[in-house]
Amino acid sequence: MDPRDRSFGTRWRIRSRRDFAAIHAARVRSESGPLLVYGLPNDLGHLRIGISVGRRVGNAVVRNRVKRRIREAFRIHRSEWPTGYDLLVVVRPHEPDSVSAYADDLGHTIGRLDRSWRRRRADHDDPRASPHG
Repeated sequence: MDPRDRSFGTRWRIRSRRDFAAIHAARVRSESGPLLVYGLPNDLGHLRIGISVGRRVGNAVVRNRVKRRIREAFRIHRSEWPTGYDLLVVVRPHEPDSVSAYADDLGHTIGRLDRSWRRRRADHDDPRASPHG
């Protein structure tokens, strides 16, 4: 995959209710600023993102502005972040921020999610961690 690819087609999006539910059910999450990000490893070798912005964030104009800025932050910076995860971004009520601020928040949360999943895999692979080992 070309790191200069800045497109945002369907391969980068999570759209199905089933995928949203699976990511949420994994219960591995991280937060930074107004963003709560759930993550689940995928076998695609690249990040995918789904965004949930509730009515408490603001009216439709504000919610769409926030979603556009988060998508733009993801599109521009995704090559800098760990890959292979499906992300569900839940936006909490706040005043809309800049694209760079959302990029910083996403970068922090994705890094923490990556570390959490790596620890889980290491614990799972370590025979001393098993109660039967």
